[in-house]
Amino acid sequence: MGMLSRKRNLWIAVALSLPAVWWAFQRMGPRILTASPLTEGISRTLAAERAANISSVRYALTLAIPERVQDPVKGSVRIRLQLANSSSVILDFTQPAAQVSSVAANGQPVPVRAGKGHLVIASDALHRGDNTIDVAFTAGNEALNRNEEYLYSLFVPARASQAFPCFDQPDIKASLALTLEIPASWTALANAPEIGRELRDDTATIRFGHTHALPTYLFGFAAGKFSIERGEWKGRPFQMYHRETEAEKVAANRATIFELHGQAIDWLETYTNRRYPFEKLDFVLLPAFQFGGMEHAGAIYYNAPALFLDKTATQEQHLSRASLIAHETAHMWFGDLVTMKWFDDVWLKEVFANFMAAKIVNPSFP
Repeated sequence: MGMLSRKRNLWIAVALSLPAVWWAFQRMGPRILTASPLTEGISRTLAAERAANISSVRYALTLAIPERVQDPVKGSVRIRLQLANSSSVILDFTQPAAQVSSVAANGQPVPVRAGKGHLVIASDALHRGDNTIDVAFTAGNEALNRNEEYLYSLFVPARASQAFPCFDQPDIKASLALTLEIPASWTALANAPEIGRELRDDTATIRFGHTHALPTYLFGFAAGKFSIERGEWKGRPFQMYHRETEAEKVAANRATIFELHGQAIDWLETYTNRRYPFEKLDFVLLPAFQFGGMEHAGAIYYNAPALFLDKTATQEQHLSRASLIAHETAHMWFGDLVTMKWFDDVWLKEVFANFMAAKIVNPSFP
């Protein structure tokens, strides 16, 4: 990630605080939950229990994003999963219970049991093997970064559960099929390629394909009034979404931005002997992004000023841009393809990405 020290500090704070949050649920008997209150957060104990019982998770998420910022984002998610045993399932959703409209398990409505940032699906509605959970909800805005003309999700380090019900821990990787309903004048990008688009009145419904298995913090999408630059490197297509209005600045930087991504991919494929692991690589340049960059698989976010350099940019600024792009591209292998099991190992993916970035840019900036 860019601005490594800020993001590293955020991750370290999470790593230090999460293990102190302990799960208060206790069983009175087999498959029966007590009335003990839920505790905030995801404890290491809860994470380990879920990872041992839950596998093959797939999300089908639909979000209806209105044009007015003050209007709520309505959503629904279908979660398919396999259970090793038929114990209860605890989802993460850090919104008030009133924002959960309905819950169903395996096609049957179940009571909404919500509190302390979780939804509980009782064991008597589930069974060993394949299960389906459906939730209708109102998304929280905290992780959606909504503006008048665009928005972007930012789920790092464990904020996907602010937007939709999920298992918000890094070792439960899942595939996400995303559908966005957005104003017709907007465009959108996500981790996976767009596979369908339907226009109806003032609304566009955009469907994206299934992602590869990812932790929830690497799910990412952006929608809004973006311009799109298209390019390629050795036959590999790139798309760059941006809001820069100065055409000369875009023209002066676009070729270099595509080239730096292409060179980084070439180097990493050679070094790791592993092809680029995702179906595409798009990037969105945001005018006031919180960090230098964020490595959402197939859809990297950047702080726009870090990539759109002025004519007066120094050699140090050119080096910083090249290093940032190499760092985020390296994360496609170190962090996205291979992900830490828990938050206390986040340093490892960051060190690998920085190490690889230094090697990638060295020939151009010896």
